[in-house]
Amino acid sequence: MNKNLIVAAFALAAVGANAQETQKSAYSVTTDFTYTSRYVFRGIENTTSAFQPSVELSAGDAYIGVWTNQPVTRKQSNEVDVYGGYQFRANENLSFEAVGSYYYYPEARSGELHDSYEGGLGASYEVSGITTSVYGYYDFRLQATTLQGSIGYSYPLKNLGTSLDFSANYGTVFAKNWGGTRADESYNYFGADVSLPYHLSEKASVVVAAHYAGNDEIDLPSDRFWYSVGVSVGF
Repeated sequence: MNKNLIVAAFALAAVGANAQETQKSAYSVTTDFTYTSRYVFRGIENTTSAFQPSVELSAGDAYIGVWTNQPVTRKQSNEVDVYGGYQFRANENLSFEAVGSYYYYPEARSGELHDSYEGGLGASYEVSGITTSVYGYYDFRLQATTLQGSIGYSYPLKNLGTSLDFSANYGTVFAKNWGGTRADESYNYFGADVSLPYHLSEKASVVVAAHYAGNDEIDLPSDRFWYSVGVSVGF
């Protein structure tokens, strides 16, 4: 499951605003190759260290992409996500977004979840460098409703030509078909991230980040610290 929908929403809001200001081309392609020491999604660890390549095509306020998680450790399953969305900017501070994701697990064994699909709606508001957002998602295969709130702040490091970016989130999940087994499950999760992007050029950057996530369900993997390093190139 794509672990970064809400982080992507922050990034898309910033990209959208920048595109309006600089009148860039309406079409762009972004590739990303990230190594992460853990793959954690909504407070649950899915795999240990993994590579996470992705590619995204955007046209105006719409975008579509493919994201994958390829574990380094054997006997941990791969994941391939196809996602898309559309963002509407009401004004310079407020934006709304509709998102959709298809999650595919090609190595799932008999009795395990092979795929799932999810839709979501959200709103983000930015003022004085602080971005807050509220999103709701519904997974049709898991019959799961997720509500998540996030807050982010970017502290400029002018002497270095970059910024130190902070974010935190809190969410809750209610599922009636958890893992595709018709089991009920509900839990709350929380997390925080700090990242340092460095621009190699106008269209290429490296991001080093530290992360923390946890949940309040005793039977789910929780309280994880990890790091990631990624390279992103736009065309």
